[in-house]
Amino acid sequence: MSSPMSNSVFIINPLSHSVAKHGSCLQRAGVTTKSNSYVLDTFETLPSVVTDILAAKREHVFIEGGDGTIHGVLSMFLAQQPHVDKLPSFTLLPGGMTNLVAAHVGLKRPSRKKITDLVTKPETQKTVTLPLLGTKAADSEDIHYGFLLSTGALPAATRYCVSHVHSKGIGGSAAVRNTLLKVLFSRGVEREIILKPTPLSLDLGPDGIDGKIGEKIDGDHIITITTTLPHLMIGLKPFWGIGEGGLMITHANKDARHIIRNIARMLMPGQSASASEKLNRDGFRSWNVDKAVMQLSGEVVLDGEFLPSTKAPISLFATKPLRFIK
Repeated sequence: MSSPMSNSVFIINPLSHSVAKHGSCLQRAGVTTKSNSYVLDTFETLPSVVTDILAAKREHVFIEGGDGTIHGVLSMFLAQQPHVDKLPSFTLLPGGMTNLVAAHVGLKRPSRKKITDLVTKPETQKTVTLPLLGTKAADSEDIHYGFLLSTGALPAATRYCVSHVHSKGIGGSAAVRNTLLKVLFSRGVEREIILKPTPLSLDLGPDGIDGKIGEKIDGDHIITITTTLPHLMIGLKPFWGIGEGGLMITHANKDARHIIRNIARMLMPGQSASASEKLNRDGFRSWNVDKAVMQLSGEVVLDGEFLPSTKAPISLFATKPLRFIK
């Protein structure tokens, strides 16, 4: 019977923000060797890395990097092995600027003891399951997997965050807060650019919208957010749809009113029936569905990474739950 150590493998992105600045937590913990670790100096090696890990039937994969690294690595595993039940379990270590994904299903503070315990003492492991959000454009064979997809204002805010906030050395949730405050409370050019309505067509599948089969939303929008996460960073849960679908989607149309007041509402951990009615009345709507199709001319961001630009329809779906050890 193989030992927990021999079943573990480690993937490290040395170029991710905190790894480049402070070094690898995995390497400092002393659990990595030449035979059980892969350092992604370039993502061109990722396909062969995943092939090796799957061929060796490793049971536990540690990934150290930012949201983009996690997005890329998990996408490659699913591309090579689409049967989720045959995938290893994953442990995610924060290594980037925002680390949204690791904050939910990974290690928030990966100490040396915590890492070594997870590697050598299976009894200390806690397993959580969570589906991924899959996206596929009709004009591409590639499927991208992640946890948080956005259109409209958030891609615009992401560009602002990268060029204006991260460049000042502010990372993590502080960067996101700075961007949100800049957009919501300023009356300057940034607000006009980021909140500018853009065209979007949204089809929520055979179950329709609000129980109306075949209904679509088609028109300018301010923002759409889709996720499989239970909530976003800093306690944000801007979702109040009903149903059992694995995708939570929130949409704000171009005529959305009282934006600051409603954003404040969405900061709450949950929405009352009265709050939901007010959000719907003001142009904010939310649903839980299993799949959806969107089409737009603007940018799409998945886990902080811009997806290839396309005007073709983009299918969204939830995978079967993956296993994460923390």
